[in-house]
Amino acid sequence: MLTADEYRCAEFDYTLTESRRGFKLHAAIYAIVMTGLIVLNTLLWVYSDVEFPWAVFPLVGWGIGLTFHYIYGYRRASEEARMRQQKVEKYAERTKELV
Repeated sequence: MLTADEYRCAEFDYTLTESRRGFKLHAAIYAIVMTGLIVLNTLLWVYSDVEFPWAVFPLVGWGIGLTFHYIYGYRRASEEARMRQQKVEKYAERTKELV
């Protein structure tokens, strides 16, 4: 059986690991899809009349989302996990008082 402190540490580590894994997966999918779109845009540019670099728009738009995922899922993940733990502890205290 785990103590409350052991559980808190394990849950915190698990949350950080999941946040970082989620960002890495998001970044890998971004790289694969954007590579495909850039290749497609380049091929259309070379072999057809298309002269507009439309692949820039999903690159920038999705890049903004990826940047926020990095900030909140990687850089600030420990802060977010601590805030979540504090909320859960406050909730547990309130429900303990009601019982």
